Amino acid sequence: MTLVRPSPQLSPPGATSPTDQVVAEATIPRGADRADTGTAPAVDEPTWLLHVRYRRTGDPHVLEELVEEYHAYALALARRLHRDGEPIDDLRQVALESLITSLQRFDPERGVPFVAYATPTIVGAIKRYYRDQGWALRVPRVAHDLAGPARDTADRLAGELGRAPTVTEVAQALSVSEEDLILAQSATRARSMVSLDAPRPGSDGERTVEVGEVDTSFALTEGRVALEAAMGELGSRDRTVLGLYFFESLTQVQIAERYGVSQMQVSRWISSSLARLRARMGADAPAPSPTARQARSA
Repeated sequence: MTLVRPSPQLSPPGATSPTDQVVAEATIPRGADRADTGTAPAVDEPTWLLHVRYRRTGDPHVLEELVEEYHAYALALARRLHRDGEPIDDLRQVALESLITSLQRFDPERGVPFVAYATPTIVGAIKRYYRDQGWALRVPRVAHDLAGPARDTADRLAGELGRAPTVTEVAQALSVSEEDLILAQSATRARSMVSLDAPRPGSDGERTVEVGEVDTSFALTEGRVALEAAMGELGSRDRTVLGLYFFESLTQVQIAERYGVSQMQVSRWISSSLARLRARMGADAPAPSPTARQARSA
């Protein structure tokens, strides 16, 4: 949002009518009994007269004077309701827009001070902003509505108990289930998001989150595809021997007993098969070493 502060402009001279003076005198708040003209007014008289004039004329110049008069008051409400992580300029803009709306709707003939009328309106607008716009992610409505009361109740119980309350204690105080409370507490983390490139506090520029890593499964997948193609070029006996040796973890001696040959012969079969696989697959995808496999199975 763009923060807009209206520039003060004076009303046209002589614009106040005798009727405005009479209405202002009759309606200006005077404490408990506004009919008691002997009691000092509870608000600034020139400002109240501006309210009466604006109610009668709708003059935009008068509205600008009133906005300037209450500008600091609206910004003070925005500062009071500001939460960490929210842009303060957005809250100021919401407060000023709500101030203008309150001025346009205010009826001085009700005899209520403008601040008493406008404060609930401005505070309500800021709270609606937090409710509808102050979340980085969309969360379930039950969590959305419970997040604020859960935080306030936890703070109150902490003061009463002298310690942090448990989830059960907060849920009982709110008459909600623990599941809904946990969901609401988790949802509060969605109020703001941290850039993945933001430095971690106290880390001298180190990023908060390291995204991505080397995925070795891609290389393994490529190797399996190349191995499957290379295995198709081996004979049935060689494929069976490699399967027994590498996948069923039989030793060369056990394989030799199955084929009725010496262990040295089995070693030659394996070495020859691996050499052909390496040649077929290329140097970038080396096949396992029989020596290493033999050492593991020993």
